[in-house]
Amino acid sequence: MTKYKGKKWFVLIEAAFVILVLAGCGDKAVEKTASFEGSKVQQIKVETEGQSIKVSRSKDSEVKLRMKTSGELPALEAGVLTVKAKPASGFIHLKNATVYLELPEQSFESIRLTTASGNITFEGQGQTILLNADSGNITVNGFTGEIDASTQSGKINLDVEASTEIQTDGGGQSLNGTVGTANTEASTMSVHSASGNINLFGN
Repeated sequence: MTKYKGKKWFVLIEAAFVILVLAGCGDKAVEKTASFEGSKVQQIKVETEGQSIKVSRSKDSEVKLRMKTSGELPALEAGVLTVKAKPASGFIHLKNATVYLELPEQSFESIRLTTASGNITFEGQGQTILLNADSGNITVNGFTGEIDASTQSGKINLDVEASTEIQTDGGGQSLNGTVGTANTEASTMSVHSASGNINLFGN
């Protein structure tokens, strides 16, 4: 009986190794980049399943996209840049990729970032910013304006002055008020996280 159990475990380990090899072979995605003239981009929508999203400030007037994909990068349509990132293959992913965006110093009509299990890091500006992470962390730098943030089981860390206090409700937290200076030009942010953390930092 002991010999049979040992053989059974060996078969399971061997099968797991084959699956891991197939996972590596099945991922044919490569990193690609694209640039768009900032003045032609009014709205940005990024939706990922497991990949993280990182938004930083561009050094010029272009919106730059960099991500790992096995297909073609999206094109700008009627002023809207829509990015939908799915897993590169149906196999196990040992490490989640990241979708990188660089935004110029301008205001956009809206920016919507959504991820199922990745992290979101945002540094930039926009008239309306919508961030949603089911189980990842959310970090925001350099934003001032009206904010509506909530988590189901995560934590909100605020490093700038806010007009209201962070409220604790059940396993999560919520914040609804103004962050940063009073002159915000009506910029609005809506942040939601199911179980991750939300970090807000000033300029």
